[in-house]
Amino acid sequence: MLKDSEGFYIRLEKQLLESSSWPSIYKYKFILKSDKNSIDHLKSIFIDIDANISTKYSSSNKFTSITITANMKSPSFVIEKYKLASKIDGIISL
Repeated sequence: MLKDSEGFYIRLEKQLLESSSWPSIYKYKFILKSDKNSIDHLKSIFIDIDANISTKYSSSNKFTSITITANMKSPSFVIEKYKLASKIDGIISL
C-alpha cells in the first residue's frame, strides 16, 4: 500500500471518530467498470454485514455506480472495507 494512502486512512479514521458516535450508519460510494466480476467482488466484501447495496449504470453502461449503506461498528471497520475494495482494478471510491 502506498504511504500516501496510509496517511489518508489515518486522517479518515480520526475524522470519523470525531464526527460520529459508533456504531453508526455509513454510506460508501464507488464507481467501477461495468464488469460482472468486479461488481460481484465488491459486493462480496460486504457479504458479512447487513448492507443495503444499490447499483446504477451510466448512460453508456460502461460504468456502474454502487452505493452501499451499512451499520458499521467503528471507523476501523469502515477503513477495512475501503482497503479491500481498493484492490479491485479501476475502482474509484467517493
